[in-house]
Amino acid sequence: MLPTIPEIRQRIYAMRNGIVADAMRKAGAPYRMIFGLNLPQLSEIARGIGQDVTLAEEMWATSDTRELVLLAPMVMPAESFTIDTARRWVASAPTAEAIDILCLKLLGRQSYIATLAAEWADSPTPLLRHACARLNDYL
Repeated sequence: MLPTIPEIRQRIYAMRNGIVADAMRKAGAPYRMIFGLNLPQLSEIARGIGQDVTLAEEMWATSDTRELVLLAPMVMPAESFTIDTARRWVASAPTAEAIDILCLKLLGRQSYIATLAAEWADSPTPLLRHACARLNDYL
């Protein structure tokens, strides 16, 4: 059985790093909740969760918590991540870090990344141009 968001938050809370979280807040991270977990810790949590479209969508929509946003691409099954979902997620990404993890863990493996990179290359939105640059790393 898949864990719930509150159960995942408990696991995140148990691994928190206050020093990193405070530094991120001071640097202007836009999240209301930051626990300071690093990528290996998040990957460990994701392995324990498994993959599920509904849970991944719920995590991505919980944009006030950094770690849930970063876990979402790790929980989303790659075969279920359509080009339209990719467009929606990237357009709603709160930070460049979220886009980096999205590209690293999920988007960089998709067959349609050249199409998206071309769409976002001249975007007036800085985060879309950032996504284009990250996708070009996988082309």
